[in-house]
Amino acid sequence: MKIKVGATYRNRGGGRTSRKVLAIGDDHRPEKFLSTNPPPDEPGVLFEQDGVQRKLYLSSFIVWAGNEVK
Repeated sequence: MKIKVGATYRNRGGGRTSRKVLAIGDDHRPEKFLSTNPPPDEPGVLFEQDGVQRKLYLSSFIVWAGNEVK
């Protein structure tokens, strides 16, 4: 799946949560990585959900995203 800046995505499954992608890049990697493994060497995704801006690694966002809201 290709994630696009400006697009809104719903989660897999029930698809009740939506997130609008604001930016993608190395500047938007999450500050915290909750794992015993090292953080992935990939860009982050800055997104807005319920009026709050948050960040995820690109691979995590792809796993979360079910489909683009048209």
